[in-house]
Amino acid sequence: MKTHVFIVDEHSFPIHLQYLFAGTGAADANEHIGLLADIQRVRPGDRVIFYLQTNEKSGLDGGFYGAFIVSDLKPLVIYDSANPTFLENSLGKKLIYRVRIEPADVYTNGVVEYRALDDLPRHSINILWSLIYRKLKGWRGCTPLTNTESDRLMDLIRQANNNQSVQYGPTDGFTYSLSSQKIQIVPAGRKQYNGQLTSAPPIITKIFSLAQAGKAFEIYLQAYFTENAGLGINLSLDQITGQANKIIWLGNEVKCGVGMRSIDIFCTLNLKGNINQHRIIELKDEQVNPNIIHQIFKYVNWTQQYIHGATNTNIQPIIVALEIPNLGSNRLKRKKFDTKGQTTIFWQNIRNAFNSFNARNLAMPILYNEYSVQNQTITFNPVQY
Repeated sequence: MKTHVFIVDEHSFPIHLQYLFAGTGAADANEHIGLLADIQRVRPGDRVIFYLQTNEKSGLDGGFYGAFIVSDLKPLVIYDSANPTFLENSLGKKLIYRVRIEPADVYTNGVVEYRALDDLPRHSINILWSLIYRKLKGWRGCTPLTNTESDRLMDLIRQANNNQSVQYGPTDGFTYSLSSQKIQIVPAGRKQYNGQLTSAPPIITKIFSLAQAGKAFEIYLQAYFTENAGLGINLSLDQITGQANKIIWLGNEVKCGVGMRSIDIFCTLNLKGNINQHRIIELKDEQVNPNIIHQIFKYVNWTQQYIHGATNTNIQPIIVALEIPNLGSNRLKRKKFDTKGQTTIFWQNIRNAFNSFNARNLAMPILYNEYSVQNQTITFNPVQY
């Protein structure tokens, strides 16, 4: 089970609960590829925790409330392009991307922000870094928590409620009381979600058009991964991310360090028994460059320090870059033009960089994949070096 934190305020939180959905948006924008990439990683049965923003003027402590799970109703991710969007006037904001939810282990009281984030635990590894990084970087509407962070946050929520969850029936509704700052049951009061039920246009269409025009599309590539990872839609993609029955955690734009570096895609796979593998996936919308090794080193170092159980034997760096055309099997023939128009050979430098990293035994040997975008399809191919 993966966990996602959705941001709400005192006006929107009751409506989310009454109609059982979680959503994200960007002011008045009708689309936002970064937010879409975030919410596309959600899968049925994933846990949803709401973060209620603090409002000092009204005396609202805010905090984290949970937990709900993502419904398996189709479409999973709703693209609400209506004008206005469903309940926009009541919400006071436009939420263009949404998922429907069901109650799970719901607790009345939330954990206030300073208790979850500022009251530091004895060991730094227990700090909820993902949420702290999100606040430092900006108000991201749908944030992934690692499994360890999720367990810690749920433990804090249970402690705030003396381990007593809400008892509810199949038709009972939910709301949030501003006066008591608690989630409340509304007997037989569940409201019907009657908003627009359409999916966002396929991301591959946008990738194809941008690639054809020679424009940047890395964030769209990231969204393609979160949209399709492990679902059997693209088997060459699943070779990189793993299959759905093996993926126990999937994150994108995973913040790693106060320098605000971000891992494009991070997958944790359960291969067999209790053996996990942590896949650091770096995406490029251009051809690979030897300097990418510096990023990989930083990501591996962070993973070893922060992800429980991660070692050099189970961290798998993967680089995914645009194909180098017309090389065939002899990649030493690769040529590229520098700014002076002189031809230089880069592939040997890339091989040397990869092998130099591997020789340090910091992680498993780098896996390198190239992709091509043709005829509205994208194909990933492993490349030996």
